[in-house]
Amino acid sequence: MDVTQAMATRRAYRSLVPAEISDDLIHDLARHAGLAPSCNNNQPWRFIFVRGAEALTALHEALNPTNAWMKAASALIAVCGRPDEDCVIKDREYVLFDLGLASAFLILRATELGFVAHPVAGFSPKKTREVLRVPEEYRVISLIALGRKADTVSPVLSPKQAHEESERPARLPLEHFVFVDRFAAAVSPAGNPT
Repeated sequence: MDVTQAMATRRAYRSLVPAEISDDLIHDLARHAGLAPSCNNNQPWRFIFVRGAEALTALHEALNPTNAWMKAASALIAVCGRPDEDCVIKDREYVLFDLGLASAFLILRATELGFVAHPVAGFSPKKTREVLRVPEEYRVISLIALGRKADTVSPVLSPKQAHEESERPARLPLEHFVFVDRFAAAVSPAGNPT
């Protein structure tokens, strides 16, 4: 599978079945995440791979109710970083951008290996920090659910989530987000500026 195939194949599935999360897999995913570019090569990312049953159960307490499906994940990955460990240029904190790049590299590698790696924002950073003993100066930016795609739809999903298991949510057309030479009003699917 090449990068284009991984991008096209990647889906944010929520129906998961157990998968082995070996040390080799963790090192492989981390090594690929670590290849991401970052401002001044600061590499500000910190990934906490949570795979032990007791640790997962404790972290489940940090999930929003709409993310109950994540309890079926074989691992949860906490994505953390400190703004002062990356470039801060006026009001631009690059740590968020750089953590996003590293997470994308990890997600694409997981996809290539046949895993689902689904990032979410629906969790309590405070509770996650407590459970994982993340120092106060680090921000918990995201959690990534890691597992294998199930053949059947999870019964804990909402109707909308269940529908998205079988049909990829629509992607915006290029003219909605790509501009040349200057910013322009986005064009709606009907061809009208929004």
